[in-house]
Amino acid sequence: MNHVSRRRVRAGQISLLSLGLSLALQAQAQQATSPDARQGEARTLDAVQVTGERTSSYTVPQTAAATRLSLTPQDTPQSLTVVTQQRIEDQNLQTVRDVLDNVTGVSSNAYDTERVVFYARGFQIQNMSYDGVPIASSLNSSSADGSLDTAIYDRIEILRGATGLLSGAGTPSASINFIRKHANAREFVGDASLSVGSWDTWRGTADLSAPLNQDGSVRGRFVAAYEQGGSYLDRYSRQRQVAYGVIDADLGPATTLSVGYDYQRSKPESVTWGSYPVFYDDGGFIEWRRGFNTSTDWSYWYNTTQTAFVDLKHAFGAGWQLRVLASHRRTDGDEALFYVYGFPNRETGEGLDPYVYRARDRGRQDNLDVYASGPFQWGGREHELVVGATGSRYRKTSDEFANDELAPVGNFLQWNGHYPRPTFADTADRATDIRTDQSGLYAAARLSLADPLKLIAGARYSRWKNDTDDIYSGVFRHEHNKTVPYAGLVYAFDPTWSAFASYTEIFDPQENRTVTGAFLEPVVGRSYEIGVKGRHFDGRLNSSLVLFDTRQDNVAEADVGNTLPDGMTQAYYAVDGTRSRGAELELSGDLSERWNASLGWSYFNLEGPDGEDLRTALPRTLFRVFTTYRLPGLEQLTIGGGANWQSASHALVDGPDGPQRVNQASVTLLSVMARYQFTPRAELQLNADNLLDRKYFVLDEYSNLYYAAPASATLSFRYRF
Repeated sequence: MNHVSRRRVRAGQISLLSLGLSLALQAQAQQATSPDARQGEARTLDAVQVTGERTSSYTVPQTAAATRLSLTPQDTPQSLTVVTQQRIEDQNLQTVRDVLDNVTGVSSNAYDTERVVFYARGFQIQNMSYDGVPIASSLNSSSADGSLDTAIYDRIEILRGATGLLSGAGTPSASINFIRKHANAREFVGDASLSVGSWDTWRGTADLSAPLNQDGSVRGRFVAAYEQGGSYLDRYSRQRQVAYGVIDADLGPATTLSVGYDYQRSKPESVTWGSYPVFYDDGGFIEWRRGFNTSTDWSYWYNTTQTAFVDLKHAFGAGWQLRVLASHRRTDGDEALFYVYGFPNRETGEGLDPYVYRARDRGRQDNLDVYASGPFQWGGREHELVVGATGSRYRKTSDEFANDELAPVGNFLQWNGHYPRPTFADTADRATDIRTDQSGLYAAARLSLADPLKLIAGARYSRWKNDTDDIYSGVFRHEHNKTVPYAGLVYAFDPTWSAFASYTEIFDPQENRTVTGAFLEPVVGRSYEIGVKGRHFDGRLNSSLVLFDTRQDNVAEADVGNTLPDGMTQAYYAVDGTRSRGAELELSGDLSERWNASLGWSYFNLEGPDGEDLRTALPRTLFRVFTTYRLPGLEQLTIGGGANWQSASHALVDGPDGPQRVNQASVTLLSVMARYQFTPRAELQLNADNLLDRKYFVLDEYSNLYYAAPASATLSFRYRF
């Protein structure tokens, strides 16, 4: 990191520390003057005050994830899951991967310890957004960033299917929307927690909110988390640092300005890069221990994410609102990696070759999104409209360090990670420089065709441009303009039940080219959905049953025997007809005042143009359930538990005589939790996962294979101010 970058990082961290100190001083002042503090009496705070927007439920009354129109989950004509802060706390979901691995219809695998890839309906999830504004995917995997910490988010929304209206370019899988916490409290509130868990893991968090002036028109919030610990994998360890600060100011009765900054740094050591060899050189399967790790003592993969944002909201008359969101996001990676390839001899353990990689990666993204929304009258009925414009500029660079000759691996069957670190060059060479610009105009309307019938229709016009200079794929530039439609029809049978049908699109530009050197047209994703949704107990419980048919056209297929005009690069042609069909069932919310629950079941079948099964490493059927219950007569105790089940899957893994099939049977993972509230402010919580200590593979389509984590437990103490 250069000196300018260091100064910017320090400035951001100093700002966060200053905000935290200010909140602490506000707290002391309030506690010193409050009657409760003078009398030494405890005081019960309302749960909403503790975390601003937080709800104690597993659902939310409204969301704008699909169209920017604020709709109930029942009126949203797509498959939607909302993971609230209460559920994040109950299940101890500390990372985005923890969250997504418990979401209906979403599964994950990993190339190695750091590169996690998420899928929905058989397609890779690439699209993420903060408060609805799209951001670039992970530097490491081109998928949603599973390493992000959940401490700074109020909730996480997962909208499945094609989401091109708001996402721009991407796949017809899903979009992950992170809703940040805000400073809504007009008195000092907050909480702090300390947890210890398996493999010497410990974690501390703090979340403080307070007014920064006398009337509370300016408020601040500071969130921090620190975690470090080991792993079930040999030698692997991780340290994670999180800091977030936001100031929300009422500039007038109709205008609110939010300014914030977040910092997340992950420092894993002895990371893997790819997976271990699966077969001996005679074709026999190698029975590795669950914790076997191919890494060296010196390998690492550090990642830092920083975001600064401004969010302005202004309410006009007649229910209209203007919102302007601007952000600058920085991602930095620093890695020294080790990999082995080949097949060891059963007797000597020899036969593997080493490969190392040392690089620094960086991404920079600027975003601006402006939109207005509100009601209008037409044909004697009231309707709603949103119109907006968005733009982003993203640049990713990678610099690689050359290395000297590598030592032989030796007997890999006795591997312990003690491998000499090679000498890397002092200076790096530019390997990749990619610039991507996106802009778009979008509009959507919710039209009241009749009292029970609503039509949601919209479109987005997108412009996409890419400039690439890469030592592996070459130098090229291409751009595309694309209009994607959005349409949904919702019919309410009564206040509880409604039916819907929707059609959505998304497009994904690709780098593959034809024999003439021309780029293939973008891959086009189309999602058709029909379903029934329910809104129960005045919106405290939501249910849905969705049938979907998702298709991809213009998918690249290798043009065997043909190359580009350079005579070396593989040529491709476009193929239509990749198709995923299936169903998703979900129930989430409050079954009673003391009973929260989330249940999801999903199934998909992904086929190619010729009817062949695609991505067989992904389990076709998933079942997710988790529930908590506060015991009557013992109000201090809440108990809960859940189960995640996935169907059998299989993958082809490289072997000495070609790809060999590896099967994974169905898997059931059980979890439990218990929370005891000693006082209205203090509580102790226990979480345990994979109770049956199930040993199973996580497969992917690139010959990577590893064992998932065994049974684990975490004990947490939380104190609320």
